[in-house]
Amino acid sequence: MNKLIAGAVAFAVLAAPSLAATSANAAEWAVDHGASKLIFKVRQGDKLISGSFGKWDAKIDMDPEAPETATIEVTVDTSSVATDDGQMGQTLTGEAWLATGKFAKATFSSDEVVPTGEGTYDAVGTLTIKDIAVPMTLPFMLKVDGDKAEAKGGSTLERQDYKIGSEIDDATLDGTVKVEFDVVASKK
Repeated sequence: MNKLIAGAVAFAVLAAPSLAATSANAAEWAVDHGASKLIFKVRQGDKLISGSFGKWDAKIDMDPEAPETATIEVTVDTSSVATDDGQMGQTLTGEAWLATGKFAKATFSSDEVVPTGEGTYDAVGTLTIKDIAVPMTLPFMLKVDGDKAEAKGGSTLERQDYKIGSEIDDATLDGTVKVEFDVVASKK
């Protein structure tokens, strides 16, 4: 569950800076949610479970000439989690997992984007799930074509860092959750 949320947040965060990096000045980008994906994968026993978050929003302010001055704020609706395993999808919203009744949102905030190569960046920030804030660096690739941009990336998260499914050991449900995103946006 934690990995799902973290994955979604990571995806949204990574996609947002990528899209913003397409103009010489700070720019606003409109995310095309229909063309964008924020997914997570976690191993349960011998089965790989995939999931996503259907509702998230991103505020991005980034000058590609000075990415270190960027600010990114991604908010994920934790109740919008869905998986390819119906039973797990229902479980994730529960108190021992994402506790969506008490913690409706997860956030990723960054005030620093670091270039790591040609068209690649790290968004340095903090991921907050269930009011637990953990530093996080999210690597991504950015491709800009005119007023359109696409950011792809991913990372891994440790569900125990956020007390998600804490009673479930790593042999039953892997403690590491893989998060992947592909964000498509248009310049406003």
